[in-house]
Amino acid sequence: MLVILDPGHGGFDPGGGSNNLWREKDMVLKISQYQNRRFRELGIPSVITRTTDETLTPQERIRRINSLIIDNTITISNHINIGGGKGAEVIHSIRDEPTLSRLIGIEVEKTGQNIRNVYTRMNALGNDYYFIIRETPRSETIIVEYGFADNVDDQQRIFYNWPALAEAVVRGVAAYFNIPYSLPVFTVYTARPGDSLYKIAQTFSTTIDQIKKDNNLTSDQILIGQELYIYRQ
Repeated sequence: MLVILDPGHGGFDPGGGSNNLWREKDMVLKISQYQNRRFRELGIPSVITRTTDETLTPQERIRRINSLIIDNTITISNHINIGGGKGAEVIHSIRDEPTLSRLIGIEVEKTGQNIRNVYTRMNALGNDYYFIIRETPRSETIIVEYGFADNVDDQQRIFYNWPALAEAVVRGVAAYFNIPYSLPVFTVYTARPGDSLYKIAQTFSTTIDQIKKDNNLTSDQILIGQELYIYRQ
């Protein structure tokens, strides 16, 4: 059993799912790193194809994935869409049953994000359309598109709630492998307009001093978009 996490794009390729809030390559790396940590916490072996802002050609990306595959391997390729749509999409291979992709879709929907589609796509030759799926035949490879970078609702949801979306995939995979699930020891909270440490402390039943200690803060000032670690009490 193994989960391979593949943050799309990187380096010279920022990804099309970018906007003034994030670049796709950075957001999907953050999501993948979070998931990698969570899978290991749950006892699910996992690896990640890139841990930095690295340029990967399609050939090198495929080579890395295929070199890591063992029996019962899942590959999650993380992306953000663009093109005028709204909602998340989960794409699986024509050679695989939709069980895993549907489980992920159900969990993503629980976060409040709508599921635009769970599907497969073929090319003119009758093979999988997407190379990341087509060229990794020994893995059950899933593409997760968390939303559309050019849709205002999706922008806000991904910017502020990316940990919940990332955790949804973790829950789906844990259910697929029949692995007992437990909550993370901390929440990553992104500060919103109007937030204060007092308001955040009240929301999470903790204290301002505890938040400051856990995040090495030297003042009570926080910025919109600042990420804070909130540990479960």
